Amino acid sequence: MTSIKNKTRQLETKKGGRLSIFMRTMLLGWGLSIVPLLVFMVITVPSQKDIFVNTLASKAKGLAASLHDVAASAAVNEDYSSVVSSAQVLLKGDADIDFLIIMKNDGFALVIEQKKWEVAQLEDSHLVRPVRETSWEIELSPLFQRRVFHFAQPFDYSGIQWGWIHVGLSLEEYDKSVSGLYKSTIVVALTCIFISLLGAIAYARQIVRPILALQTLVQKIAGGDLSVRAKTRRKDELGALAVSVNVMADALLKRNNILESVRFAAYHFLQDQVWKESIVKVLEDIGKAAGISRAVFHGIVKDDAGSFGAKKRFEWTAPGISPEQEDPEDQMISFEKRGVAHWADSLAAGRTLSVSLQKCSDAEQILLTYSQIQSLILIPVFVEGIWWGIFALEDCDAVREWTAAEISCFMALADMLGATVARQGFQKDVIKARDTLELQVKQRTRELEDQVQAKEEALSELSVAQTSLLEASRAAGMAEVATGVLHNVGNVLNSVNVSATLILDALRESRVGNLSKIAGMMDLSPEDLAQFMARDPKGQQIPKYLISLGNALADEHSRLFSETEALAGRIEHIKEIVAMQQNYGRVSGISETISPEILMEDALMLNQGALVRHNVTVKKEYEDLPDVVVDKHKVLQILLNFINNAKYACSESEKNEKLITLGIYKGQGATVCFSVADNGVGIAPENLTRIFQHGFTTRKSGHGFGLHSGALAAKEIGGRLRTDSKGPGQGAVFILELPAEHGTAAS
Repeated sequence: MTSIKNKTRQLETKKGGRLSIFMRTMLLGWGLSIVPLLVFMVITVPSQKDIFVNTLASKAKGLAASLHDVAASAAVNEDYSSVVSSAQVLLKGDADIDFLIIMKNDGFALVIEQKKWEVAQLEDSHLVRPVRETSWEIELSPLFQRRVFHFAQPFDYSGIQWGWIHVGLSLEEYDKSVSGLYKSTIVVALTCIFISLLGAIAYARQIVRPILALQTLVQKIAGGDLSVRAKTRRKDELGALAVSVNVMADALLKRNNILESVRFAAYHFLQDQVWKESIVKVLEDIGKAAGISRAVFHGIVKDDAGSFGAKKRFEWTAPGISPEQEDPEDQMISFEKRGVAHWADSLAAGRTLSVSLQKCSDAEQILLTYSQIQSLILIPVFVEGIWWGIFALEDCDAVREWTAAEISCFMALADMLGATVARQGFQKDVIKARDTLELQVKQRTRELEDQVQAKEEALSELSVAQTSLLEASRAAGMAEVATGVLHNVGNVLNSVNVSATLILDALRESRVGNLSKIAGMMDLSPEDLAQFMARDPKGQQIPKYLISLGNALADEHSRLFSETEALAGRIEHIKEIVAMQQNYGRVSGISETISPEILMEDALMLNQGALVRHNVTVKKEYEDLPDVVVDKHKVLQILLNFINNAKYACSESEKNEKLITLGIYKGQGATVCFSVADNGVGIAPENLTRIFQHGFTTRKSGHGFGLHSGALAAKEIGGRLRTDSKGPGQGAVFILELPAEHGTAAS
């Protein structure tokens, strides 16, 4: 019982997204039980609630009828006290009455409740109904702000539509009744659902139990236990299925034995040096596994006329079975002489041949009867595509049908024997050719040694060339930096020369010498100086002249100071340019932490003079990115080459506006990209793949080394170069992509 429960749980799981047969059977039975119950609930519960509502309506009608006569009298006499008294009597007699309202069409209303009454004007109230007919509903009364059963009946008197009678009943008992109905219905429903579930589970288990037993059996067979068999006592479809499973198990057992014999044959054919040493053991094993009487191997021979014949070479017979009789003449079966030439045609074509005593020709029947054979199967053996032998498996006890699995195993055995014969023949040829091969191997080894030596020499030369190339790359980078420095220093020196000339001209034209002349004129005794200053016309002009001279000298001093300050600034600029060159001219290969913007600005500064000279406008598009760890000399070498190439591209272009755009942005993944774009001559599509090759250039004065050396430098620091252009005249962009988190450099 426990085993069945465990298997039931296994069948309850979903396999391949579909429910098991147990679950489907159980759910079907359970669903067939639940559906009528749900239909009954859907029909019964609403009808029962209607009964409760109709009871309230009947009670409200009675109360309205009781008030009708009193209200009629009040309508005639306009004496409403009797209406109030009657209504209060009704309210005191029944606590379930929530309110009574007698209302005229003009909105005048008597509102009577359990503990109070009042006169109200309700012309805008929902109590005034558009259609004069009796109605009722359960609602939240806007007048009293509580749930009530509201009954409304038009009040007509003597053919006059006088007003309305409204009755409000408490819903307390109604809610209790409905709640009780729901509870009892739910309890009954859950009980029925639970009982039906138990019944469905029991029914499903009863249906699934034999299937589970067959499943367990099949699982054991699938696990390799071919000795188990199903019970076949049932006479229904499951009994027939059990018989089929047993037949399948028998077939699997026989096939397994045959496969094991084939594996046994493969092992011996591979291990034994000569196939003849193991063929008898193989025939015995395959004969026992297949349950046959004889297993015979025939070799194929040809007579002088070219006809095929089969000569018995090895044989195994089961206990109690006599060996196959040999041909009395030459111990060879001639297919043509025995009248079975079509056997030779089929076997030579690679087809197996199955013959039984019940279904055969006269010649075949004579041959089978002669050898006491009931069933026979012949499997051809081919060696290197040539028909070489036959496996003959004979059953002398009964006529049998050979299954496709058995035939496949027999053919595999024949193929293995053919491959073994061919392999062993190859081995003989290999042994014969081994000495020659060893000589060839030695000769080839000497050739390879010579090639290896030549390769090592070539690698050595390549290493030297690569070192020279790297040195040349560094020299080219230093040359680019030095060229930028010279251009910038030259521009600043022009400004220095102008400032020095202005200072010299100012000093030549200076009026400071006039002070000496005035001093000479005033070199007198105090008495004479006083007379000179007071009476001599020249002396009288001296104070005014001194004031004028002082102002002129002050202006001159200011101009000389400004020019001297500008001269000092330009000299400081030269020092900065030289210091930058010295900074980048240090030993490369050392990684430093530096801002990407500083790298781009330094490269721009070293090219600034040339850009100004060629009237090139520079636009900057920098993103705010963190510092990178790089060999700044190599990066500067690459950026200088980018800007220099962009400058030449703009200069050679015929466009009036020459524009270079410098960009720094985050690339794909953890990378930082430096871009230099120009609106110059552009690059032809066929040159985009060659632009970084050594020696390639499109400029007449170019050497084709800058971009190649830049590509090598980028590779050394873990980056790469890219370029793009829409075509000639469309400008180009060069991009250096570096790791953002960690720059690598050769140390």
